[in-house]
Amino acid sequence: MNGNVIILNGASSAGKTTLSRCLQSTFSEVYLVCSLDAFWNMTPYDIPAGSKNFPNMKLALAKSVKALAETGHNVIVDIVFCGEKTYREMTSELSQLNLTLVKVECSLEELEKRELARGNRKVGLASSQYESVHRGVLYDLTVNTEKYSPEQCAQAILDSMD
Repeated sequence: MNGNVIILNGASSAGKTTLSRCLQSTFSEVYLVCSLDAFWNMTPYDIPAGSKNFPNMKLALAKSVKALAETGHNVIVDIVFCGEKTYREMTSELSQLNLTLVKVECSLEELEKRELARGNRKVGLASSQYESVHRGVLYDLTVNTEKYSPEQCAQAILDSMD
């Protein structure tokens, strides 16, 4: 039996990781978190992580998620789409699974504020992703992490899956 897959897509600092962890504690079933950041952290320190140097990394993530789900694991994917290319790769790879695609959003001003507060992100990363991350993507659900708490967003996702 295949596991469920929830994809959380949003710009850097939109709240995907916090929401992922909140979802893990909300569900009665076990969900694994598979994040793009974890994949970038596998790269050598002397080669900048990113699609330029590793053009198939997001496809590798999709294939990994597929393998996890096909072996019965529920998976939450924490990712930043590069527009339609990543969306097509992910949905094509995961099309035979129980997939929920969630838009994680907040205002650009809030993203920039969070980015500065984090201190571990390149300043300007969120604004560079703000428009392209959702372009051409069809979602099952949208959550706004500026207007609602992580718990409220998690509950909305849980409710949408019933």
